[in-house]
Amino acid sequence: MLRERQEIKLDKTLSIIIPCYNVEKYIEECLESVCNDRDADIEVICVNDGSTDGTLDILEQWKQKDARVIVINQENKGVSVARNQGLHIAKGKFIYFLDSDDKVKDVAILEKCCEKMQEDQLDILIGAGKSFFETEEFYKKYSYYEKSYRIEHEYPRIMKGTELMAELQRNGEWAVQQSTRIYRRKFLQDNNVYYTEGQLHEDNYVTFMCMYLTDRTTAVKDVLFERRIRENSIMTQKVTHKNVEGYLVNFVQDLYLIADYRDVKSPNMDMGFPLDIARRDIKRTYRLLDEEEKKSLEERLTEEQKFYFDTLIRREIEAEDRMDAKSKFLERVNRENKEVRQKQEIRILNLELQLTKLEADRKQEQERNEKIKKDLQKKIKETNKDLKKANKKIKEMKESTSWKIGRAITCPVRKLKTILRKFSNGIA
Repeated sequence: MLRERQEIKLDKTLSIIIPCYNVEKYIEECLESVCNDRDADIEVICVNDGSTDGTLDILEQWKQKDARVIVINQENKGVSVARNQGLHIAKGKFIYFLDSDDKVKDVAILEKCCEKMQEDQLDILIGAGKSFFETEEFYKKYSYYEKSYRIEHEYPRIMKGTELMAELQRNGEWAVQQSTRIYRRKFLQDNNVYYTEGQLHEDNYVTFMCMYLTDRTTAVKDVLFERRIRENSIMTQKVTHKNVEGYLVNFVQDLYLIADYRDVKSPNMDMGFPLDIARRDIKRTYRLLDEEEKKSLEERLTEEQKFYFDTLIRREIEAEDRMDAKSKFLERVNRENKEVRQKQEIRILNLELQLTKLEADRKQEQERNEKIKKDLQKKIKETNKDLKKANKKIKEMKESTSWKIGRAITCPVRKLKTILRKFSNGIA
């Protein structure tokens, strides 16, 4: 973190350069964040890039009420020309670029950064940023920006740009956004650093070039700016062939940059890192183009750009697409096989369920039969018991005196019945 602000008066102001194009909805908030400290030793250079809305009127109003605000009005030539215009007239010892729909976190933080740069003789100081979203819908769609521009590691040493770039890359904290850094103006002038006119994503090459050129830079955790994620910004608008062309220009520029500054290579720096980023951006945006945009790209490429695109990019895209198609085919086959296996498993489960049900029914039937058997055995046992009781009772009756007397009394009658039966049978 930066030391608390000391009472060090800079020789000249910090120049904050703000390119402006049709931002009447946002420029007021942007300037309020920059100019709210009346004692801040800054100049605010606003370059109106041919706006067709009320942007210029708002800038002129701010110029009237705050002498630190300087307004340049030009025809629409793009953000690169606007930044170059601001650089051309800047008087500040240090330079800070701010997009007109963003805000500085606190201008006092920028001043403290300048003081540190003055004390340590830094060419570049890199700080953190924070994203905020215009709507809840944009947050859901672009939530990955929430963690962009953060710096959570310590970078206490003064390093070569290539060394710091390597450490930031290793920690996942590397960003090319211009508002994450403050430049010493003399460093930019001595190295003739300007932005390429008419090129999208011009930040990328300038960022890498400056990091290759400097021997004195560092990074701090302090948040320098707040980035607005909104509709129709360069980050959210539809991708066209111009986006791919811009990244391709960066790629070619990076090739020459690496060749020119190979002698400043850091032992920790992967020299292909800028090329990897450019190739990644080209492939990502190229895949988003429709056929008409791809045709427009082909028509605009120079012979050199076409050579590098065909040799190093297109073949890689086609190879990746083939691998992707193969991967998708294997994924589909695996998915279909998985579906077949799942269906087979379901059939097996159904059969097992039926067998389980049959086994349960059989067991239930067996239990019912066993109960019937036990009931019958119980009844037989009870019947035998009753029979024994009856036989015993008959035996007791036969052995009794009353039985014997009864038999004696009924004996003549029984004999008479026998004679009559025989006589009757004889007549018949």
